[in-house]
Amino acid sequence: MKNQLISLTGLAMLATSSSASAHHGFAAHFDPGQLIRIEGTIKQFDFINPHGFLYIDSVNDAGEPVVYVCDLQARTQLARRGVDQTLFTVGESIIVEGFPARRDPYGCEFGTGYFADGSSYTMRSTDEARTQFAENQEIPLMPGASRSIFGTWIRPGMFGDASGRGESTGEESITPAGRAAQDAFDPIADNPVVHCEAGSPVRSWGPPGLATSITQVGSQILIYHESMDVTRIIHMDMDAHPADIEPSDMGHSIGRLEDGTLIIDTAGFSEGVLRGSTLNTDQMTMVERLSIQENTGRLIISWVVNEPVYYSEPLTGSQQLQSTDKEIIRYDCIPGSPMNYQ
Repeated sequence: MKNQLISLTGLAMLATSSSASAHHGFAAHFDPGQLIRIEGTIKQFDFINPHGFLYIDSVNDAGEPVVYVCDLQARTQLARRGVDQTLFTVGESIIVEGFPARRDPYGCEFGTGYFADGSSYTMRSTDEARTQFAENQEIPLMPGASRSIFGTWIRPGMFGDASGRGESTGEESITPAGRAAQDAFDPIADNPVVHCEAGSPVRSWGPPGLATSITQVGSQILIYHESMDVTRIIHMDMDAHPADIEPSDMGHSIGRLEDGTLIIDTAGFSEGVLRGSTLNTDQMTMVERLSIQENTGRLIISWVVNEPVYYSEPLTGSQQLQSTDKEIIRYDCIPGSPMNYQ
């Protein structure tokens, strides 16, 4: 068995763009400028959230036995593509082409696996570094029909890009305190996903391949995100936040409906990660607006975040979601990662 490391011209720049650095930081963990080819035997497959892991018995350049660990998508994302724990069979030979880990010489992100029977499975294309997800069959909006914000929603597109994401503003107004916090931030060890934490409402609105449901029970609107099994409670019978809020990454939310638009006011955040490497303090507040795009029936979420310590101007953004008939799948996240993976 001969394993190879191949330099890829041009992919390094591509993978640091929004299309390839989606989810929680592909380029922070793996080298997009290199392609690794691993030949070996399947040792173990962890079919779990937030990531699956494939263990491959192989040998290094010195002929010594080693175990490669290749990162895959979350179990939920794989399941939506029709994959289950039988994708890999322990003891079978396999060739994997993927991207080498930056910190572990025997770590990789799975690109394409070639099986002994001649079949293959691609998670991230090795030519464009695009992660593939299950394509959603959007529920069409019939002529003359209308749609409310209630239902099940998912991000459009089948690749790990910024599909449905609107323009963001305000991040250029970072303060010295915000810059210092960002410089001290470790995108791997401090990533909420590694610890099975949601991070913030903004992070929860558009993970690729993961659904969100919105329902109303009495005076509460419930927003359930498959990602991390987060349930947000929007209190529709409150005009103000209580004085004794227990800080959390999702905060305390009160809401009101105006002409079919749900307006959510949230306070009481704990210090954390708004999204990516954009951080927040416990002084952050947020206003979200949820409405239906009239001509498409899609859900439009927009937000204005005020983070007075780290940013001198409001942070704004939006996300568009499609209606879907996909069933909600519990996430049941398992924190941590394989030894040396980080």
